[in-house]
Amino acid sequence: MTYITSALTGVAMFCAASASATTIQEMPTQYFDTVAAKLIMAGYRDIHMVDQERFTLAAFDSDGSEVLIVVHPTSRQILRQSFVHSSDE
Repeated sequence: MTYITSALTGVAMFCAASASATTIQEMPTQYFDTVAAKLIMAGYRDIHMVDQERFTLAAFDSDGSEVLIVVHPTSRQILRQSFVHSSDE
């Protein structure tokens, strides 16, 4: 019984690590790591960098719509969010 419990725990940990790895792309700076973490907590997924100089990220919202997100350079607040596909509006 201990073997089965250990095996299931290992599989669960592997699945959790795999799921988290696909949620966020490697960010170029600690600032964007923090922004991405806040976006994940707000329900966004598959976050990736679009333009670092313009503080623009892309992600999918909780409805599955792809959005472009522009964040403030210092406060990490969302300044603007727009849908990539007009059918999602």
